[in-house]
Amino acid sequence: MEGKHPMKVPVGVSNRHIHLSQQDLEKLFGPGYQLQKMKDLKQVGQYAAQETVTLIGTKGKINNVRILGPVRKQTQVEISRTDSYLLGVDPPIRDSGDLANSAAITIQGPNGQITLEEGVIIAIRHIHFSTEDAARFGVKDKQMVSVEVEGTRSLILENVLCRVHKDYRLEFHIDTDEANASGLRNDMEVEVLVPETEEDTYKELRLKEKTHVLVLNCGSSSVKYKLYEMPTRKLIASDYLQQIKRDQYESAIKSIFDKFTDYNITLVSHRVVHGGEHFKQSVIINDEVKKRIDEMSRFAPLHNPINLLGIEVAQKYLPDSIQVANFDTAFHQTMPPSSYLYALPYEYYEKYGIRKYGFHGISHRFVMKRAQLLMEMPTDKLRLISCHIGSGVSITAIRYGESLDTSMGMTPLAGLSMGTRSGNIDPGIIPYIEEIEQTDTSGAIDILNTKSGLLGVSGVSSDLRDVMAKAKEGDHRSQLALEMFTTRLHTYIGLYLARLNGVDGIIFTAGVGENNPEVRQMICTGLEFAGVILDPEANKNNKGEGFISSPYSPVKVMVIPTNEELIMATDAYQLYLNTPETMTI
Repeated sequence: MEGKHPMKVPVGVSNRHIHLSQQDLEKLFGPGYQLQKMKDLKQVGQYAAQETVTLIGTKGKINNVRILGPVRKQTQVEISRTDSYLLGVDPPIRDSGDLANSAAITIQGPNGQITLEEGVIIAIRHIHFSTEDAARFGVKDKQMVSVEVEGTRSLILENVLCRVHKDYRLEFHIDTDEANASGLRNDMEVEVLVPETEEDTYKELRLKEKTHVLVLNCGSSSVKYKLYEMPTRKLIASDYLQQIKRDQYESAIKSIFDKFTDYNITLVSHRVVHGGEHFKQSVIINDEVKKRIDEMSRFAPLHNPINLLGIEVAQKYLPDSIQVANFDTAFHQTMPPSSYLYALPYEYYEKYGIRKYGFHGISHRFVMKRAQLLMEMPTDKLRLISCHIGSGVSITAIRYGESLDTSMGMTPLAGLSMGTRSGNIDPGIIPYIEEIEQTDTSGAIDILNTKSGLLGVSGVSSDLRDVMAKAKEGDHRSQLALEMFTTRLHTYIGLYLARLNGVDGIIFTAGVGENNPEVRQMICTGLEFAGVILDPEANKNNKGEGFISSPYSPVKVMVIPTNEELIMATDAYQLYLNTPETMTI
């Protein structure tokens, strides 16, 4: 790292030690006990006390750990990485006083012992600066710098924290492990290298610390979950619990939490189907957010109440975890009124919120981000058509990183033909269904939601694989269901080609979109006039993420497996880090 103010700082090697609160001091040494000073330390007002304690971990213990005075508001233990292995604890590397979600330990004194739920850290290497020294070196509090170690082990240590206070005395603190590895001893000197910019801060380093995010996707009769380690995005565990009755949800979700008692789950990220116009991004959940989710249950009566139940169960059993809501509708809130309004009396939108909201937004957003990497173009330069084809089906026109239009409407019933949903129909059919079936509006909507689509036309199944198998056997209704399914997809792509004034890429995702080359071929056939040319072999042999279009195709066609849970985990983690991309209402 290039420095603009290289200057020398003396070294102080820091051995394992403990800072005690007065309350904990008395628990260990007796009521009213006061520390006895053994010697002053270099920093003003700090001293090594005569007293020592024993640290007890899950694997071992360390005796004669020195207490440093004076007492503090909160007890803090500072050890080395070698100490952590001996004790069987996993402390984070932190600044002094930054103890949230740090490691636990038991401390034994002559008159008693205490167990800390958190408080053990490995102190980040740091330099104490007085305000005058900081001005001389050109650094600010919490800024990160580097130090150069000269001699036979010449090296540069990065990520050195600057601590600035008017009473501090200039000194570089490093623990015994790092001092031994670097060949440093007390009263040696290192040279400080200050970066040209001030972008490297303790906050930036802190953000890289390991955090666990549990993603919950509570459906009408199922719970899908994944546990991620962030920021590495490592998937630790996942499962899919099915056939859950309403009165079994709490015990089902609690059973998930019980599996991960050994993990510090900092965040729980929930999928919420309908967020209306209120939520344009993922948000940290508070009472107002829950109230809005409940209000939108009128548009998603099968989903939002269950989503809200999952949130409340998580708050009950993981009260210290941050709860985050991710909305299926959020990505589509960039649509212009010409896309989301229906040609109804305008007051219906103003008074009752009747408009298109769109769904599968988490999936469309994820594959958009992957597409920019595959195509090596930023999203603000791309026009994309994203085809989410699973049991539910939707297509979204994406212009320069934003949803311009989407096929689903105020509810997921609108748009394309699906497994059991009809998609768009003439509204005049609904009262006629009521009449011939001797049912009410709710009954008619249930038919459109659960007995239509592939199932209704084929009479065979809602699973496209079953329908295709029967179609190959010559079953006419299955052939018709398949043709209607793919024709409507083909038609919507044509519509969005016009809306986008051309397109750079088409994405296929979700169960059918990712795994059915025959359906992809049927959808794209006839779009050659618009520059969509599939490579038959690439389409047939594709596994996972990749291009299936001809190298000569002006429009790139891609298969991108969706990963809604990963983007939910990422959003939650970004909120945790308080980045500008996140919001609350």
